Amino acid sequence: MSGVSKSTVSRVINNDRYVSDALRKKVQSVIEETNYVVNGNAVKLSKGETYTLGVTLPNNSSCYNQLVDSILYQAKSKGYQVLLLPTYYEKETESHYYTLLEQKMIDGLILTSRTKNDELLEPLRFKGKIVSTEKMDNDDLAMIYPDRKKAYDQLFLTLHTRGISRVIFTTKRSASQSQTTKNKLTAYETYFGKAIEGKNYFTGIETYADGYAFAIEITTHASIPEVIYVNGDDTAAGVISGMKQAGFIHKKDFNVIGEGNLPYSEILAFSTIDFSPKKIGASAVDFLLSQSDRIVQAEDPVIIWR
Repeated sequence: MSGVSKSTVSRVINNDRYVSDALRKKVQSVIEETNYVVNGNAVKLSKGETYTLGVTLPNNSSCYNQLVDSILYQAKSKGYQVLLLPTYYEKETESHYYTLLEQKMIDGLILTSRTKNDELLEPLRFKGKIVSTEKMDNDDLAMIYPDRKKAYDQLFLTLHTRGISRVIFTTKRSASQSQTTKNKLTAYETYFGKAIEGKNYFTGIETYADGYAFAIEITTHASIPEVIYVNGDDTAAGVISGMKQAGFIHKKDFNVIGEGNLPYSEILAFSTIDFSPKKIGASAVDFLLSQSDRIVQAEDPVIIWR
């Protein structure tokens, strides 16, 4: 209809600079008249790029909001879209998502919290760019992560130095499942002795509702802890609410420390740890789109005392 070859039409669709303005306008006019819709997959195939970055994350938890928002913003500013890939900590699901990189369906992959599967990532790094936002044992794998071990040690040391002895903490996963929990447990035991699950630390806690129910439960114990270190500011808000319901007042009967530096912590005036998710998210995107093959970069978390 346009009186030009298929290859010329293809060059117009792909914004080839070696097409005259007159010819480009002619082809574009026919495209508009016929309501032609470009096959996006064909365009991506011809260019060898999808302009899509994948991000694996366990679920839609608020603790990932700042990290994901940062990734979305940075990717968009670079002309890329983001594909969110929920794993629910299922190893088989994670493995399936990794094949998207091998099959060139995405141009890069950002990993957040996951199962222990470094053995799957080692061969994959030669088939596409991957970067983790958590510390990994294999330094050959790219990672930009918060130095959580340093933050945990600093936090428990400070509490110990202040003469505080009745400290408990909560986590989502057990130490056998999560390196983060294992590191937290190690730091705790350095200053407060052997930690017993169900007494000194509690697993399976993640949401506001979990925090509320947990608080109600511990108020039935003989003594209330001086400090409750909670794995998330929204969960910490639930703990404060549950404790209040049971008749205990924050900063009078107990203190809460959260994670994330979310508005909850400022509004309810409790201490929190900022793990720099915004900076890490942007840096992860920049690495994937760079010419660099490897990066191991630790960011220092900040404990915000309130």
